[in-house]
Amino acid sequence: MGVQKRTDREYIIANLPDGVRRVQITEPSGKQVYKRPEDIDLNHDQIMLSLGGTPIVMRGRPGRKPKAQLKAVTPQIAEVDEARNDHISHSALLREARKDAEGDGVLNSILEAMAEESAAIEFERDEAARHGQDTANLSAKRARVLKGMADTWLKRKHQIEGGVIDIDAPAFQALFKFILETFKEAMGGAGARPELVETTFAKLVAALGEEAWKQDARLRMKDVIK
Repeated sequence: MGVQKRTDREYIIANLPDGVRRVQITEPSGKQVYKRPEDIDLNHDQIMLSLGGTPIVMRGRPGRKPKAQLKAVTPQIAEVDEARNDHISHSALLREARKDAEGDGVLNSILEAMAEESAAIEFERDEAARHGQDTANLSAKRARVLKGMADTWLKRKHQIEGGVIDIDAPAFQALFKFILETFKEAMGGAGARPELVETTFAKLVAALGEEAWKQDARLRMKDVIK
């Protein structure tokens, strides 16, 4: 492609096909990008042309093509799909996870869902037994659900017995560090001498790192939740 004159670029831009949103150009630095026609620097940008001599353009919005929304093949399938979407939208577990993925509500919803699943399997097993069918698979399936539920419950119980808050958890460590930094700034703002602030916090950090302090903190939190 030869060097274009400004008049050449003006002509190309003026005669772009309808629907063109971006035009490929080469900037003075040599970088090739797509620009909107009105953003092209007619003095410096070189418009890229195809082998046929036409400008290389982009029609439609840039970025990934939107995902096609397929319609149900039959009205019956559409009803099932609608019922499925309605069921998902009312899921307590999904609602809690979206609201606060790390909150207690998620774990509570998991336990509730596992309990419902166990009850449903129990019903299927009783019905199978009533009809003289083999119930071994259903019993094994329910046992797995109950084991998972027990493991989840024990983990939850351990957290509660530990004082609700896990002192060694990264989230708590970050929160506690923020509290200490805020207190340190407050001491400085109150006029405390820098050497006094540093000495105080050096002793405080040392004390907080001792296992005895952590044990005492857990005991105090247990007293609160009793």
